[in-house]
Amino acid sequence: MPRPRFTLLARAALALAAVGLLPLAISYFGLVDVNREALFDQVLNTHSLAAQTAASRAGAFLDTRLALARGLAGDRGLADPRSPQAQELLVQSLQAWSSLGVEAVAVVNERGETVMRVQLKDDASRRRAEAGLAGPWPQPVAIVAGVAGVQPPVVRISAPLPSGAGAVRLVCEGSLLDEVLHPEDLGQDAVLALAGPGGRLLLGSDASLDAFPPVLVAQALSGRVRGAGRYRDRRGGEVLGAHAPVPGTGWVVLSRQPARVAEAVSARLERRSGQALGLALLLIAALSGGAWIAVVRPIRELARAQRELAKAGPVPSGGDEIADLRRSFEALRRGISEREALGDVFLGRYQVVEFIATGGMGSVFRGWDPKLQRPVALKTVRLGVDLLPGKREQLIAQLVREAVTAARFSHPNVVAVYDVEDAPDGAFMALELVDGVSLEHLLLRRGRLSPGEVAPLGAAIAHGLAAAHARDIVHRDVKPANVLLGRDGSIKVTDFGISDFVAAASRAEGLVFGTPGYLPPESLRGSGHTRGGDLFALGVILYECLTGAKPFGGLDVADMIQSTLYGVVKPPSARAAGIPPELERLVLLLLERDPARRPTIAAAVAEELDRVVARHGFRWLFDDAIPRLAESPVSLTLEAQWLPTTRLAG
Repeated sequence: MPRPRFTLLARAALALAAVGLLPLAISYFGLVDVNREALFDQVLNTHSLAAQTAASRAGAFLDTRLALARGLAGDRGLADPRSPQAQELLVQSLQAWSSLGVEAVAVVNERGETVMRVQLKDDASRRRAEAGLAGPWPQPVAIVAGVAGVQPPVVRISAPLPSGAGAVRLVCEGSLLDEVLHPEDLGQDAVLALAGPGGRLLLGSDASLDAFPPVLVAQALSGRVRGAGRYRDRRGGEVLGAHAPVPGTGWVVLSRQPARVAEAVSARLERRSGQALGLALLLIAALSGGAWIAVVRPIRELARAQRELAKAGPVPSGGDEIADLRRSFEALRRGISEREALGDVFLGRYQVVEFIATGGMGSVFRGWDPKLQRPVALKTVRLGVDLLPGKREQLIAQLVREAVTAARFSHPNVVAVYDVEDAPDGAFMALELVDGVSLEHLLLRRGRLSPGEVAPLGAAIAHGLAAAHARDIVHRDVKPANVLLGRDGSIKVTDFGISDFVAAASRAEGLVFGTPGYLPPESLRGSGHTRGGDLFALGVILYECLTGAKPFGGLDVADMIQSTLYGVVKPPSARAAGIPPELERLVLLLLERDPARRPTIAAAVAEELDRVVARHGFRWLFDDAIPRLAESPVSLTLEAQWLPTTRLAG
C-alpha cells in the first residue's frame, strides 16, 4: 500500500494555523479572563489623565492671554490712555491677537469706567465684546456664559496698570477654551465640564453640575489636587469620574462616564475576540485555497512538464510536490547534459539581445544568461582611454569589491548585482532586469503623481537606500532615472556606487560627478557626498513627483547649481493641492541645505513614510498600460556630468 503523501498544501495549512491561529487563541482565552476591576482602573486612569490634560490646557490658554494683558498694561504707550499713541497701540495689539481669539481690548480707570476700547467689527464679535465688558470684574480671569444671543461663552482677562489707576481688559472668544473639554480618547457617554468656586458651571454640555455625582463635585471643590474614583450619581447609578484643578484660577475640570460603558467594553472585547478567532479560521482556509492555486498546482504542473521533457515516465508514489519537482528537475538535468546543444555559441557568458538606453556613465542592454537561463540587464561602465594599466586594474578591483558587497545582500527595493566583467575600454555589470519603466519616464508621461502614489514610492526608495547604507554603500546619484518601476508593482533603486566609481577614474581636482539638481549643496562646495546627500536627492525626487516641478530648476546647469546653493524652495502645497502636511514637512526637511539639520538615517525616513502610508491608507498601484522599457520616451533630464566645486566654495 503506498505511503500517504504529506502534501505541501497540508504543510502550508499547518504552518498558517501555528503562526496565526495559536497566538490568537491564546489571546482570546486570556481576554475572556480579563479582570473587571483592572479594566475599570484603566478607564479611571484615562479619565484622570483627560481631566489633568484639560486642566493644563485651560491653564495654558489663560496664562497666554493673561501674559498679553500684563505686557500691554506695562507698555509705556499707555501712560496717557487717551492719547493717539495709546489708541494705535490698542489697535495693533488687537490685530496681532485676533488669531488667539481676542475680540476686544479696553483700558478702564480706577472706577471701572472705560477710557478707551477697540473691538472687531463683525456683529458676533461686537455682541460678545459688549457682554464681556459689561458688569463688574472682581477677578483677573472669568467666563461669561449664558448671555442671550452670545455664543460661544466669553473669557474675560484683566491686568492692572502699573500706576494702579486702572486696568487693561481683554475679551476673548471662548470656543478655543471649550475645545479642551472635548477629548477624543474618553469614548462613549463621557462628559467633561469646567466649574468655578461655589459649584457654578462655567463650561460644559450640561446645564448644571447636577448630572455629576455630589461626592465628586464636593471633592473637586474642596481644594484636593486631583483624584479619580467610582461614585453614585443622584439616581443611584455607578459612575466613573475624575477631577483636576486649573492652575491659578480656583476652577476645576470634572469628568464622568457611566460604569456600564466599561462593562460593555469588556463584553465587546470578548465578543470581538471570538469573531477574530472565527475569521482567522476562515482566513486560513482561504489562504490554503490561494496557496493551492498560486503555488501547489503550478509546482505540480511544472514537475509534470519537466518529466515530459525529460521523458522520465510517471511520477513515483510517495513524497510531496517539492520532492516530485526535485526528482523531475534532476531527470531533466541529466537529459540535457546527455544531449549536445547545437547552435548556442556565445563569445562570452552573456548574449546581448537589444539596446535599452544610454547615459553619461554608460549604456544598458537587454541580455540573456544562458547558464542560469534568465534575462539580465547588461550595463557598460566607461573608464576612458587614457587610463594607465595599473589605474585600470585598480578601478576594476574597486568595482568588483562594490559589486560583491552589493551582491551579498538581497533587498526587494535594490536591483540585484549578478556579475562584473572587464572590457577593453571599460567594464560591464550583469544586473537584475526589471520589466517596466524608470520613474523618470513615468514622470515624463504623467507630469506628476498623486500623494497616494508618492508616499509608498518614497518609502520603497528609502528602504533601498537604508539597506545599502547599512553596508556602507552610498549611491551618490539618486534620481528618477535610477528608480525602476516593475510591472509587478516592484520599486527598485539601481546603479549604487557607479557615480563614485566613475569619479575615481578621473585625475581632475576640484570636480564632483553627479546630476545637476539632485546633488546636495555640500557636494557642490567640495565637501564630499555622504548618506545625507542620498537623502537630499530623495527629497528632490519626492518634491518633483508631488508637484511636477524640480525644486532646484533653471535654464542651464549654472542656474541649477545656484538654485541648489541659494534659491528659495517653494512649499509643495503651493504648487499642488491635497498633499498631507506630514509628507510636506518631511520633504522640506530632506531639502535642508545644512547637512546637520537634514535627516541622515534612511531607515528613519522610510519608517516616517511608512507611517504616512499607513495613516492615509495609501497603496502603490503601477499602471500596466505604460510601455515597456525599450519603448520608453527619450529622456529630457540632464545626465550625470562633471561639475566644478572650487569656484563655488564658501
